[in-house]
Amino acid sequence: MAKKTDKTPMELSLEQALKMAQAHPRALRNRFGGLHASELGDLLLACRDDDERLLLLGRIPEAQRGDVLLELPEGMQEDLLAGFAPREIEEVVEHLDSDDATDILQAVDKEVADEVIERLEPDERRGIENLLSHDEESAGGLMQAELFKVRDDWTVDKVLKVLRRFGHEIENLNYVYIVDDDDRLVGVFPLHKMLFCEPDQPVTDIVDTKFPTVHAGQDQEEVAHLFEKYNVLAMPVVDDYGVLVGRITADDILDVVQEEATEDMYRLAALSNQDDLAEPVGITAWRRGIWLAVNLGTAILAALVVAQFQATIVQIVALAVLMPIVASMGGIAGTQTLTVIVRGIALGRVTFENAKRSLIREVSVSLVTGLAFALVMGLIATWWFPALGAKLGMVIAAAMLINLLMAGMSGALIPLTLQRLHIDPALASGTILTTVTDVVGFFAFLGLATMFLL
Repeated sequence: MAKKTDKTPMELSLEQALKMAQAHPRALRNRFGGLHASELGDLLLACRDDDERLLLLGRIPEAQRGDVLLELPEGMQEDLLAGFAPREIEEVVEHLDSDDATDILQAVDKEVADEVIERLEPDERRGIENLLSHDEESAGGLMQAELFKVRDDWTVDKVLKVLRRFGHEIENLNYVYIVDDDDRLVGVFPLHKMLFCEPDQPVTDIVDTKFPTVHAGQDQEEVAHLFEKYNVLAMPVVDDYGVLVGRITADDILDVVQEEATEDMYRLAALSNQDDLAEPVGITAWRRGIWLAVNLGTAILAALVVAQFQATIVQIVALAVLMPIVASMGGIAGTQTLTVIVRGIALGRVTFENAKRSLIREVSVSLVTGLAFALVMGLIATWWFPALGAKLGMVIAAAMLINLLMAGMSGALIPLTLQRLHIDPALASGTILTTVTDVVGFFAFLGLATMFLL
């Protein structure tokens, strides 16, 4: 049996690529032409610095260069494009769909982008300028201008003739969009439907007038929800007057879903959504430091609560050993609830209006887990510190139950309240929750100990 290898014949190691870039640039260019953009992107990510990346990028065929750049993190795109002349950026943009070309132009300085746009053909320029006028995270900023539209008085035969002539210029061609004389969207039908129609049949006979649409100003997260709800491959974008201005394809939505999930994950950890491995150390340290400073303030608040019970801790040293357990359990339980609720909000499954059921459920879960772990910890504390006996066990059990209940309630209420106030729940919920569980845990445990053990 032949031995299985990890690499295909077309794949290159970084060391091989760098050597060929210097000694055999034309041969490397041909090798790169046989690789997918994602494979070339992985090769650039493996480089040690931007000098190596620029060297390899210069050996990638112009038709592939833009797609490869789009495989890289935004920060790395900006750094690499900063070394490009406007003429070189124009060559990159000319080989991309309008939405991808817009992403590239948003990664360079505005003066450079304006110069590149001026160099483009009028039709291409108008399409890109229209996309750039929309917010980057809206449907208008996500859409592409390339689509296949026909008039509502056409027949299937006429559509097919035009499709054979111009259809090859449009990627991911799955739907035909029908518009009236004012370019207002009438409806949509899948391309394959024409296979079962008579040539003289009007397109209005097969059009779906209830096909889902999005407004150019809608947030990209809402658009992702619509794709999930209706399971379509592409969706038309209209303006305030119902005029068809573009379409969004499913492959772009996959990127949005990944971006939104990453953003929520970062924010739950009090990180910037731009915090990634491609950023310089100084910038990353500054972004993280801001949230660490906020966390330091909340930690000092919890320490002030502990300071109010110094006399109790001095007399009963066991409290210093056990009190981190109460706070830690509350923090973990709260984070579990918080993660479920924030994700539910992100998916549209949890709203302020239907939150009562979720709140009752999370508090009920906290009650069950609180009772169970209160009993366990009470027995452990009684055995661990026999001099204080069952009294200490009951104190820590009661404190743990109180903190777990508060953690469950806070983990649900905090993100819902922030959403109501139009603040991103993922951004601040974690810091607030940690403060609540630490303060309540320390206060409940040390307060009960002062009342019943002294």
